[in-house]
Amino acid sequence: MKEQILAATVVVFTVVAMADASRVPPYLARDCKHWCKDNNQALYCCGPPGITYPPFIRNHPGKCPSVRSTCTGVRSYRPKLCPHDGACDFRSKCCYDACVEHHVCKTVEFY
Repeated sequence: MKEQILAATVVVFTVVAMADASRVPPYLARDCKHWCKDNNQALYCCGPPGITYPPFIRNHPGKCPSVRSTCTGVRSYRPKLCPHDGACDFRSKCCYDACVEHHVCKTVEFY
């Protein structure tokens, strides 16, 4: 019985921790370094204060994958937040992620 309670507690703690880790707090407009548009074309601060990003040089080739309509809550790693393609590897683009509610580096699609 104690083992089941402990296992249930660990599962709940893990789910809560993952949900908290995927949320990005809002930033004050005066402190914002970069602005991006979400999937509804609304502007939000995607370059929070205190974080230094590489300079924007040019867009990486390829296209962002489609924005997901549902979120699984399962991640194998924490996504890399970005304000533009220059903050991502060359094989990636800075794309909006509806689950994280922020732009993240995603593998490009070519078609």
